[in-house]
Amino acid sequence: MAEKPIIEIFDKVKGDFVNQLLDYTTDGCALLDQDKKIAFWNKAAEDLTGFSREEMLGRSCQAEPALYTDYAGQSLCGEHCLCDKVLKEKKPQVVEVFIQNKAGYRLPVRLKALPALNSEGQAVGVAQVFTSASPAITIPLRVQELEKMQLLDVDTGIPNRLYIEMYLKNKINEYQKYNIPFGLIFADIDNYNKVQERFGRFNGAKLIRMIARTLQKNIRYLDMVARWDNEEFIICLLNIDENRLDIVANKLRLLVAESYITVETGLLNATISMGAALVQRFDTVESLVKRAEQLMLHSKWLGRNRVSLTFTQKET
Repeated sequence: MAEKPIIEIFDKVKGDFVNQLLDYTTDGCALLDQDKKIAFWNKAAEDLTGFSREEMLGRSCQAEPALYTDYAGQSLCGEHCLCDKVLKEKKPQVVEVFIQNKAGYRLPVRLKALPALNSEGQAVGVAQVFTSASPAITIPLRVQELEKMQLLDVDTGIPNRLYIEMYLKNKINEYQKYNIPFGLIFADIDNYNKVQERFGRFNGAKLIRMIARTLQKNIRYLDMVARWDNEEFIICLLNIDENRLDIVANKLRLLVAESYITVETGLLNATISMGAALVQRFDTVESLVKRAEQLMLHSKWLGRNRVSLTFTQKET
């Protein structure tokens, strides 16, 4: 027996049945009309992005800030619009992208976009289904236990300096015993003092929380991000080589630059400078962090918003 189209099977049910059905799915679902405006936004999409149905219905695919960006920080809602491609080619597309959350940070998602065709084969809209690709676990202990042991940063909810120092000491011991490599990224928010002076301490704290969440949501479950100092973060990436360390660091840098918070005058974003270093045989926590910090300062000297793995001369 051939499978029948769902619409034919349920042609006598209530008109909002399909809407209700899509609201029960655990994946985010959006339907865009031929003008690339959102005509449906399900409950899972609300939960994942923080944007309510009322906020999204009627929103154009071209609206700023872009809902989706790729690994290079390039918008998929403007010149390189994914909907345009689907409508033109009439073929499904599956891509790994980063979706904007209402709080400003970006989340990795697997996006499936397929054309909605009418009876004459014309593309009259686009259906989008997106699934979170964020790690389910980012720290090995429960949040309650970390809070009790005073190992969580109160403002951001990520591990604090004391925790990451103990964590790095353990990883260095593992490396020296079992030769399991790891990399460390030292990240610092560019021009943070100027941001705080202009927009105030409250918005400065919001910016730090947004960046912490962006970093945390875009690393593997076995990796670690912690707050080192006020506007400084440390990211530890396990079982990694220099090439992969460079790729991940730049991905995180670009994602931070594409994230934002809302302030009284509009949207506010920031960039970060990074220094990235692989652990070495005779490293201590102090020597490894210091090396990465010096490379971060080198990135600042080169012009900010970049990653340094080595010390290079400034271009003239």
